[in-house]
Amino acid sequence: MVRASLSLSLCLCACTEYGLNGGKQEAPDTGDPSPGPPQVQDHWELDEVAGADVLFFGDTSGSMLEELQTLGDQVTGFVEGLSDYTQDWQLLAVTGPDGCGNGGLITPSSPDYAASFAQGILQVPGEDLVDEWGLYNVVQALEQTDPGECNEGFLRDEALLTVVFISDEDDNSPGWDGGDPSYWQPYVDAVIARKGDASAVTFSAVVGPVPDGCVGAEPGYGYVEAVEATQGALLSICDAWYDQLGLLVDATVHQELFELTLRPVPETIDVAVDYYVHRDGWEYDAELNAVRFLVAPPVSGDSVTIRYDRAD
Repeated sequence: MVRASLSLSLCLCACTEYGLNGGKQEAPDTGDPSPGPPQVQDHWELDEVAGADVLFFGDTSGSMLEELQTLGDQVTGFVEGLSDYTQDWQLLAVTGPDGCGNGGLITPSSPDYAASFAQGILQVPGEDLVDEWGLYNVVQALEQTDPGECNEGFLRDEALLTVVFISDEDDNSPGWDGGDPSYWQPYVDAVIARKGDASAVTFSAVVGPVPDGCVGAEPGYGYVEAVEATQGALLSICDAWYDQLGLLVDATVHQELFELTLRPVPETIDVAVDYYVHRDGWEYDAELNAVRFLVAPPVSGDSVTIRYDRAD
């Protein structure tokens, strides 16, 4: 994600630090001849967000008109918050299964970007039901980012990728009614695979709360699971969500997953943010070989250090 620096310390007799460029610096010899366990230190400086690619999916069914108009009115506030972290942002407004951003790629240089976005997020795809295929339509949008395709230039290697859903219903993407409660996972996996870095992908949503929804909104199943899987922001469409856009910004610039350099002995893992040790609020994901923050993930400007004994 926003990994500005990474160091690896193998503490055998003396410590050796290896940088991203493959060079190394010998640490001073402490004179202690005892080898001790092989210890590794991974370090990240989240100094600056290189860029942010933000894809908004809008459910354009009839009951959503007021909410989408509100999003259009409030997008300037979202961008202003995002600009505190990076001036290099891009927006894409997607509503249909062709995945093409309505109004094209929106950047800081776009004439009246807010009006372009507000108009695009209201554009009805023209077919019944497909306006509720949120996960599917997002995957299609990211498949259209290669040269010559309709969303060319949206998906950038160095930028963070955030997907924001807004809907008053659950996701109705193909597979939702097949009896598999994990139908949403392949869609999330496809987005992560397209980006190529799980730590640089976040899903957020403005939807009905689960399990009961609320007046005027069904529970946002499908969307909620995708948000929880990536530690994004989950706002209730039944509340004053437009006053909480800062949470969407924070979710865009945070990093909740930190991939480790080597395999650790899990019980030896120590996690520190800004040199303050966190005893809880995180977990080790053996499949990804990563530490995942469960609460208050680090954001731009934080320093993260993870130490652990290397598994043989």
